[in-house]
Amino acid sequence: MTEKVVDIYQPKEKEEKRGGKQSLSKEKLPQHGKQWLLLGVLLVAILGGYFYYTAYQTRITIKPALSTFSEEKDILVRALGSVREGEIRGVMQSKTVAEKREFPIEERRIVEEKTEGEIEVCQDYSDSPANYREGTRFVSDEGKLFLAEEAFVIPARRNNDGCVDVEVIASEAGEEYNVSSDSKFALPGLEGTNIYGRVKGESFTLTKEGSLEEIPYLSEEEMRRVEMEMGEDLLEEGISRMREEYGEDYFLDNNTQFTMDVVERKTEESEEDEESFHFELTVEIKVIATSKEDTENFIKGFLPEGKTWRRETEEVEYKFSRMNFEDREADVVLSFKGEIYEDIDKDSLKRDIVGISFEEAEEKIREKADIEEVEMKNFPFGISRVSGVPERIKISLEFDKN
Repeated sequence: MTEKVVDIYQPKEKEEKRGGKQSLSKEKLPQHGKQWLLLGVLLVAILGGYFYYTAYQTRITIKPALSTFSEEKDILVRALGSVREGEIRGVMQSKTVAEKREFPIEERRIVEEKTEGEIEVCQDYSDSPANYREGTRFVSDEGKLFLAEEAFVIPARRNNDGCVDVEVIASEAGEEYNVSSDSKFALPGLEGTNIYGRVKGESFTLTKEGSLEEIPYLSEEEMRRVEMEMGEDLLEEGISRMREEYGEDYFLDNNTQFTMDVVERKTEESEEDEESFHFELTVEIKVIATSKEDTENFIKGFLPEGKTWRRETEEVEYKFSRMNFEDREADVVLSFKGEIYEDIDKDSLKRDIVGISFEEAEEKIREKADIEEVEMKNFPFGISRVSGVPERIKISLEFDKN
């Protein structure tokens, strides 16, 4: 007979084995665990409240009602220490610019130089001196005509061998009259007489060379043209520099408000090229201008009471009708136009709406200014009520960059 073996647990053991897991789940947490849980919940609540009340902001966006405003005024700009009512304070600025350039000489002129010299004139026919008048002609063996510059006397043949030095000048200009020293000369005025050929020139001494050439010529007209050309460029350069330096703060758009005075001019011949010359010009550029701040403040005086410009649409144009740099003043036609809206005092508005509901706040905003739309919201979240702290109220206009 086979013996059966049956495992029998004791009731207590069986219950412990079967109910061990259940016992753990029902077991209460220790007392110190409850304390940590409560502390964590409290800490989260404190941090959440701190973040909410420090970061909590009311953001209000206002779209003001716009209208167009334009005006044109004749005004006087005075660049002096003080101005009267209806005038704009101006400034007079100046800048010196200089430049040196090389220019080709475009004009030409003919330079004529007549040969001058002395002819040794001799005679062998008379024992008496002979008188000859100014302008007596001498022709060289090359056919070049010379004229006696003064009357002269040929001595008797027994005195000085009958010779005299006569100062002559060529009848025409040109290098071909620079004849050689051993040239021979006849007196054509004696032709047909019995002494022709017995009075003659035996030699020539050159005292001044003759020439006939076309050379570069710097005329006054060309100098004026060059100065005008450089002056226009220097004026443009000076205006450009002044606009770059002062244009951020001053109105410098109109070229008629500038003037130019020549300080110094120098002309030098080119050492390397006789066909060109160097010209150096120094000028002073002056301008009468108004600052953008002074002009805008002047314009504000013509706006309807309580209105201000929408800066993005503001347009200012001006034309100078008269400039007087000596008296430092100018007559200007000033035109301005743009969109305007009712000025809103943000600080005062914050004090009026602090802590009230969105609905009440919108009513107060509309009472204070002519607006089209208003939008209010709390950040990061919250009820429809304006923050109770003015510093946490942020007001912006829809077209306001700030």
